Amino acid sequence: MDLATRIAQTVVGTTYDDLSAEDVLAAKMAVLDTLGCMLAGTGAGEGVGEVMGLVSRLGGAPECTLIAQDAKTNPVLAALGNGALAHSIDYDDAHDDAFVHPSASVVPAALVAGEYAKASGKDLITAVALGDDVICRMGFAVSNPEANQGLLWMLPVLLGSFSATVAASKLLGLDVDKTENALGLAYNRAGGSKELVIEPGALRGLYAMYPNMTGVLAALMAQGGVPGLKETFDGKGGFFNMYYDGVRDESAFDDMGQRFEGTGVSIKPWPCCRFTNSCVDAALQIAREADLDPTQVAKVTVYYAADEAKRCADPIELRRAPKTIPEAKLSLPFTVAQALAYRKIEISDFSAEALADPLLADLCAKTDAAYDADLESTFSKTMLPGRVRVELADGTVYDKRVDVVYGHPQNRMEWPDLVGKFRDCASYCAKPLSDADIERIAGLVEHLEDLDDVSALMDAVR
Repeated sequence: MDLATRIAQTVVGTTYDDLSAEDVLAAKMAVLDTLGCMLAGTGAGEGVGEVMGLVSRLGGAPECTLIAQDAKTNPVLAALGNGALAHSIDYDDAHDDAFVHPSASVVPAALVAGEYAKASGKDLITAVALGDDVICRMGFAVSNPEANQGLLWMLPVLLGSFSATVAASKLLGLDVDKTENALGLAYNRAGGSKELVIEPGALRGLYAMYPNMTGVLAALMAQGGVPGLKETFDGKGGFFNMYYDGVRDESAFDDMGQRFEGTGVSIKPWPCCRFTNSCVDAALQIAREADLDPTQVAKVTVYYAADEAKRCADPIELRRAPKTIPEAKLSLPFTVAQALAYRKIEISDFSAEALADPLLADLCAKTDAAYDADLESTFSKTMLPGRVRVELADGTVYDKRVDVVYGHPQNRMEWPDLVGKFRDCASYCAKPLSDADIERIAGLVEHLEDLDDVSALMDAVR
């Protein structure tokens, strides 16, 4: 049986009642967290104004909400515009071992399709749980085999095309045959390479517009009777053969429909690249516990074991002097400098003013990076422990190691802290939201299972 059939059967056969309490909570956290990132993106995301401007010029039937634009458009354009917001400030969730940002490639499509279909909150929760599960399982399937290591596909875009399709298909109520068609249609639009992160620039933050638009478009086309491929994943020219020479970890799909991988997703506590977070956590602890005077710092060393963390420090000359906001969020020297200098990392800490901050520039110039074999661990494939060593001018040394960063499922973010993150994100919304507005949105998501129509949530973020 082709994987597309297995996925389609799981999508159609899964109901809200099949989800555990932990699955439901994980899906609601994904919705609130992603919505917060989207609201913040309207005011703080680089390049989103241009995308929203294009969507506005293109017009479209006023069917689905454009987040914080006080406007509606057709579902495909809404998925494009809203999708551009989800990763624009690099604050959305991540699965540390599947190599994906799951919800940025699921939640915008689910919100659009849910509003279009007038789906219930329970329907939305189920669709998000399914979409996040599929992208994570596919992430494991293609990244687990050693033969696939080093390939430069951008998984949140490539695999997100299918997860967004899953979420949209579920909310549009497609049957098995049409869900298979939707996946086959999405395959013809799936793509994306890591040139997005190799080259500096704003496109890295905008990439979620592609899978969300693809997912909604594919589901709508299938709903309308457009035929799709049937051997999307296993055919001679199918996904795994074309992108991975047929190599995959089949066990990634063993218990699909019985367990949902969304519970393994990490919520990011700071708006910077996930692979900086262990060192950021360590730096924050040093700064707070030592009541550190950053002007007295003589040298900073950030230690890593994961290759992904190394990329945030290499080349060190570039990482010490980021020129754009996305570059700053990918920089270990810059993010650690923020933590040491100001004992916090918030959205406002990534701005033109921060890039020109002489204190941060001084700390970055004093920062080196080094591999530390002691940080190697079987805990995770990528989110290995981080360590920061700070030497002061008077010879004092502070050295801190963090093994399980806050926000990881084994050190899970609490709902009140997530609401606090949401408040911070919402405060950067281009359309001012009152405290009452912000609390109402958070409350709607907290009790999402009681919502009869997703449109009520979308009206609140319009």
